[in-house]
This record gives sequence, C-alpha cells and structure tokens, in this order.
Amino acid sequence: MIDRPVFTDDCFDPAVASASRRKTLALLNTRLHPALQEILAAEVASGNRVTDAGVDWPDAGSVHVTLSRRFDSRHASAEAVFSPCDDPHYWHADYSTADAPRHLLIC
Repeated sequence: MIDRPVFTDDCFDPAVASASRRKTLALLNTRLHPALQEILAAEVASGNRVTDAGVDWPDAGSVHVTLSRRFDSRHASAEAVFSPCDDPHYWHADYSTADAPRHLLIC
C-alpha cells in the first residue's frame, strides 16, 4: 500500500474561512488524484497554500484545487501533465491528470 499525504489545516492560506476547511480537507485527503496529492504535498512543504477547492469541474467527478503562489513544471509526469496558461483572466499554470475525470491543481 502506498502512503498518501495527509493534509491538515496547515495547508490553507490564512484567508480561507475555517467553515469551509473541513469539506476541503475531505476532498484533498480522499478524492484528489494521488499524483496531484503528491504535488500538492510538495508545494505545501515549500510554503504554497490552498486558497480554494471544488468538485465537478472541469469534469463530473473531478476535483480542482487553487494554490496561492505560482508553481513550475518540476513535478510533471505521465500522470500529472503541466500546462502553462498565463492568462490574467484565468491562471498562470496547472497540473492535470491524464485520465478521466480530469483533476486540476491551479496557480
């Protein structure tokens, strides 16, 4: 069995309301794709923080997580594809899973 990261309140940006944290932690710990969990854990360890998370976008059954700071392509793999966007109307970059439903880490 592979050990997955365990996310706690420490992964959140201070601006995230405490009322929404429990639901978000459940998403991060149980529903987020394992490849993106690993990247998220590395980003949190380096000081990046979760600002938002949700479900069913971009695909039904998917999880998307927004981080407070920009990240780069250092964590890219066959399971977690890095894509720069750098459009001020959307985001700077993302990691998405290769399989469906497509999960996203956004910065």
